[in-house]
Amino acid sequence: RAPHSHKTSLLTRKMSAFTIAAAAPVVAPAKARVSRTAVRGKAAPVRRTVRTSATAEATSASPATSTETKKYYFCVANAEYMLHDENNEHFPEVLRERRRFYRETSKDQDFWIVPNPAFLDAMPDVKKKVRQPCVAVVTTDKVWNDFVKLRLDRVYKGAVEGTGVECLKSNELIAKDAFKAPDPSKWTAPYNKYAPGWWEAFYPGNEDA
Repeated sequence: RAPHSHKTSLLTRKMSAFTIAAAAPVVAPAKARVSRTAVRGKAAPVRRTVRTSATAEATSASPATSTETKKYYFCVANAEYMLHDENNEHFPEVLRERRRFYRETSKDQDFWIVPNPAFLDAMPDVKKKVRQPCVAVVTTDKVWNDFVKLRLDRVYKGAVEGTGVECLKSNELIAKDAFKAPDPSKWTAPYNKYAPGWWEAFYPGNEDA
């Protein structure tokens, strides 16, 4: 009886050891996963550095001095209507919000206000349709140009191809005091009118203003 009991005890211990080994977690794959995660974590800063460098190079030159030929889209109208009309009081905010978004996403600005654009000299049929002095909102983004046309409505929409030097050139700037100040007693909007000269911040070359 004693030998039989001893054999039973050994068998029980072997089965218990087998059960523990089977239940033990597999360690090797976990280490492999940690190793791969660590590699990915180290690679991320390299990609950020590359993007930062590319952005710095892209913004080093002013679009107004660019000699690269591009297609520019524009909406042009009388200066007073574009910059001073009560119906367009929302437009300065549209431009400011777009610029803020571009800066937050590190995107180069691709829209400008160009007073009395020189490219209209080569478009006499268009120029005679627009009361002078005039202002153009110029962009390389066709979709956004369509948006400007819808928002401002009474503007002429077109396109011109050339360099930044040619297409963003102004024949004459619009002075801050070019328009008569509104009569405070007749101003009914729930906000103050934008300060005279707000448009200067969007002239070509003032991208960092």
